[in-house]
Amino acid sequence: MQLLLCDGLSTDADGVVYCSGESASITLEEVQASPASNGLTKEQADALIGASILALVIGFIFALMLRQLR
Repeated sequence: MQLLLCDGLSTDADGVVYCSGESASITLEEVQASPASNGLTKEQADALIGASILALVIGFIFALMLRQLR
């Protein structure tokens, strides 16, 4: 599958899409292989969520232990 990249798009009454300006095409595999320039990948987001939950659990357990020592 190829994706068409255009500077501008226009459609006519029949729904046909026209590309204006410079155009290029890229395959879906190339899009999936290139990392996002800004933001996180799904794996990075999952790791960040897991680390955050772990830190909250450790903090909660530590707070319970401190409460028992009082």
